[in-house]
Amino acid sequence: MSDTTQVMVEIWQRHLGDQPVGPDDDFYTLGGDSLIALRVVADANARGIPIELRDLLFFSTVSELVAAVADRDERADGVPDHQPFGLLDPYDRALMPAGARDAWPASALQVGLIYLSEASGDPRLYQDLVGVEVTGPFDEALFRAALDELYDRHQVLRSSFDLGGYSVPVQLLWSSVDSPLTVEYATTTEPVTRWRETQLSQAVDWGRPPVVRCHVVALEDRFHVTLTIHHAILDGWSYARVCYELLALYDAKLTGRPADLPLPPATGQREFLRLEREAIDNREAADFWHAEADAPGLLLDRGRFGGTADPREMLSFDVGEALLKGLRTAAGSIGVPLKSLVFGAHVRALSAWAGRDRDVVTGLAVNGRPETVGADLLVGLFLNTVPIRFPVVPDDQVELCRSALAAEQRGMRHRRYPLAMIEQRLGRPPFDTTFNFTHFHVYEQLEKLTAIRPGEWWAFDKTSFPFVVDFMINSRDFGTAVAVAYDPDLIDKAQATTYLERYRSALRSLAGLSD
Repeated sequence: MSDTTQVMVEIWQRHLGDQPVGPDDDFYTLGGDSLIALRVVADANARGIPIELRDLLFFSTVSELVAAVADRDERADGVPDHQPFGLLDPYDRALMPAGARDAWPASALQVGLIYLSEASGDPRLYQDLVGVEVTGPFDEALFRAALDELYDRHQVLRSSFDLGGYSVPVQLLWSSVDSPLTVEYATTTEPVTRWRETQLSQAVDWGRPPVVRCHVVALEDRFHVTLTIHHAILDGWSYARVCYELLALYDAKLTGRPADLPLPPATGQREFLRLEREAIDNREAADFWHAEADAPGLLLDRGRFGGTADPREMLSFDVGEALLKGLRTAAGSIGVPLKSLVFGAHVRALSAWAGRDRDVVTGLAVNGRPETVGADLLVGLFLNTVPIRFPVVPDDQVELCRSALAAEQRGMRHRRYPLAMIEQRLGRPPFDTTFNFTHFHVYEQLEKLTAIRPGEWWAFDKTSFPFVVDFMINSRDFGTAVAVAYDPDLIDKAQATTYLERYRSALRSLAGLSD
């Protein structure tokens, strides 16, 4: 075994739960996913092994990976300018307000979400709320201290936006902000519902920091925590990390011990902005996504749907342990990540539902986090949704799952090219449906809390897509489940139910289970 192979085996073992790893074991069969892959890539780069995230999609064993990168030159050591305000034009830097600690150009993803939210006139659009009932003591001073520490760890939580006062839209990060916490002492949970509905009825004031708010309703032996954060600030994985860290920090303060949370990389957002700018400036990326998206609409008459939809209705089903185990076994047998397997099943269901087996285009949520050490600890908006085209949907389910993996591989190097720019060139939305796969690993760490115990969770979020499919593992509100959100003005309940039944059937077939 070569030195590089031995190092990579050790890295895999470290990030895959210290299970035995051999040079020919498949990363995804061992439980790897895109966030674990980020840690592996960052760890390897730190040790001088020049791999990229997309390498793990193409080469899923240590032996394949080491052979593929054997001749690759190590990356240059050049370091971008990470000084405060360093990403802004000098004239913009001169106009920075007192109290701003840093600022950088808002990402194209952020600007697109803010524009959609403002143009729709719907204050609920991309407004994300999550709440949890916590058993244990509530100490307001300690909880405020935990929240302050959370804001110190993640400065984007102290941000606001200025979309017109500078040469580019800017995200400002402030040294201090008014407390985002409100506390009510009550005997019932009525204030929880009231505060939630108030938040969902109010438009975001982008210029007033912080745009993140927290509310606590304290009862006799438990308390309810609600966080509201616009999606332009955080993606779903980041939201989960913020929720976990807040509870972990408060638990530590109650017990008088340190929380021992690892620090996120200080330059992660800057690196993402640099990578996004590279993608935007890449004509090959623009042409690639235009070709992927330039197919007839799958479900909807474009005269009925030109932009922002209202997916206010939802259907779901519980995946269950037996089905999830069967899917993982099938993914290992076929040699694809679990994500590719369940994405392939989505395409099968979509094709049957739409009655079309050629030029099927669906959106796919992809992870654009920078490949740096600790990237999974970053909180911010790093998620993009891109069109994935299947020129032909194979009849064979194994071939289809491998085609799903190949489709994601094709677009991997262009994954940070913003959806808004794809849509702008195409002149219409590039897809009717979108698919998202998320494994919320971070919530598993809640079991380590000792002074408090999280109980029932709930969440609200609303996108602008007409039909959204989420396959979730360890989600706090759904558990391990599939949820479909749809716009009933465009797709009726019977149609959505038909898709859901076809998707469940496709998953069960892959897992070797009878309906």
